[in-house]
Amino acid sequence: MITILFRTLIIYVTLILIMRLMGKRQIGELEVTDLVTTLLLSEIASLPITNHELPLSHALVPMTVLFVMEVVSSWVLIRHPRLRTLVSAKPTVIIHHGRLRQDALKNLRISIDELMSEIRQQGLTDLSQVKTAILEKNGKLTILPKSAHQPPTAEDLGLTVQEESLMHIVWQSGMFSKEGLSIIGKDRAWVDQALKKRKLTYDGLFCVMANGDGKLFWIKKEKS
Repeated sequence: MITILFRTLIIYVTLILIMRLMGKRQIGELEVTDLVTTLLLSEIASLPITNHELPLSHALVPMTVLFVMEVVSSWVLIRHPRLRTLVSAKPTVIIHHGRLRQDALKNLRISIDELMSEIRQQGLTDLSQVKTAILEKNGKLTILPKSAHQPPTAEDLGLTVQEESLMHIVWQSGMFSKEGLSIIGKDRAWVDQALKKRKLTYDGLFCVMANGDGKLFWIKKEKS
């Protein structure tokens, strides 16, 4: 039992390290090569866990080789973009200038019902409201509505809107966030002073957020 636990821990740590080094893309955004590598890694990693007679090297060596191949292939594809067409799908235009390309739907094996479902999820009611629809390389559908069906922006309405900086967590669960404070260019003393000015104490707070403009936002603890 101890041996199985130890082997599982080693495989787990190794797999986490490899996936971390491979990058942050989500499964739905993986290229074909990334997806194949991920599937192979998961299959290989399970072998020495389910079969304790296999040495750990039967998993660690192939996993390392796959990682190296993934890094090398990514580097090659970046340096030679034309090779990407061999392993990656191309974006496909389904609706162009409001006209549905039926041949594209047929080649992609997408039904009109599936297309309409995606269009409704974008807040549109029918095809006549769509200017462009593109199936991206990662399988997601990008839909651009016609100008008459786009929500008006502040610029369209002639309004001047003040830009606000992004909020970041600076304190939570009794701990300051060094990363959050660094991003907004503040320190702990600033947070202390800002809370004191508002007559707030850490004991009654769940978390505190702030931005580079000095704006503060906090959430109080729920009463149990």
